[in-house]
Amino acid sequence: MNQNISNVILKPVITEKSTALSKHNKYTFLIARGATKDDVKSVFKEIFPDRKVLDIQTLKIKGHKKRTKGGYKLPVDKKKVIITISGAKLEFFPEVS
Repeated sequence: MNQNISNVILKPVITEKSTALSKHNKYTFLIARGATKDDVKSVFKEIFPDRKVLDIQTLKIKGHKKRTKGGYKLPVDKKKVIITISGAKLEFFPEVS
């Protein structure tokens, strides 16, 4: 796969659960469906060179069919990754109290 940063890591996932995981240095990102763990690790090291990646977990999210007034909306499958790092916390994730 082409290892352009915008082609591998699409956006961070900011939910209640992912915010709670950030307390333990685990961060969740939405990634491209064809991206592998090696692709994600190399791109993450480009973005944050001073952080060390300890673990990577990938999840496939099955899309759900939605009913609309014009029929059905086709499902879109997604893929997300949970990255465990060592070092300082990432700045763009909100803090949990």
